[in-house]
Amino acid sequence: MIREWVRREGRVLGPEFLQVDGFLNHRIAPEFIEAVGEQLATRFETLEISCVLTAEAAGNIVAYELARRLGARALYAKKGSAATMSRPIKRTVVSPTKGTEAVFSISRDYLPPDEHVLIVDDFLYQGKTSAALADMVAESGATLVGFGFVIEKLFAHGRDALEIHEVPVEALVSIQSLDPETGDIRFKDMRNGGNG
Repeated sequence: MIREWVRREGRVLGPEFLQVDGFLNHRIAPEFIEAVGEQLATRFETLEISCVLTAEAAGNIVAYELARRLGARALYAKKGSAATMSRPIKRTVVSPTKGTEAVFSISRDYLPPDEHVLIVDDFLYQGKTSAALADMVAESGATLVGFGFVIEKLFAHGRDALEIHEVPVEALVSIQSLDPETGDIRFKDMRNGGNG
């Protein structure tokens, strides 16, 4: 169902860019998010998870739905650095899609050492944002238990930046290539260990 939704409503903008604004990260389709939450929860239900962490803003709705299903709290790293934030942990990330720098901040008050953290996001592209979140989890003293994504772009090798943490990395849909001329999305073949 997730794969078919992406195929039907995703728009290929370039060989590396897939627009999912109409149902995932601008306008939200509740039934799609429910399916995402259900499938991600199934992938991680055997792990002890108390916190589902993402980066503002595209992953927020995914993190909320997954946390709700797992009986955990959702937490997002805020863009910028609010003067009112207590004891912030900060990381600067260069966006591969926008080419701009963003500072992400999390209050240590909301990420104490006893948390078991699952990092989630809408896309796994180059893995820079999720790797920065993993560094923030390590700095807090909390325990990282895994990474979950709605869509992985296999051709960008973002998984390589995350597998060094030796925790599960799961994606509901894995894309091998995008063809802007035809609009074709080539998914990883389910018979060869794919998903969908």
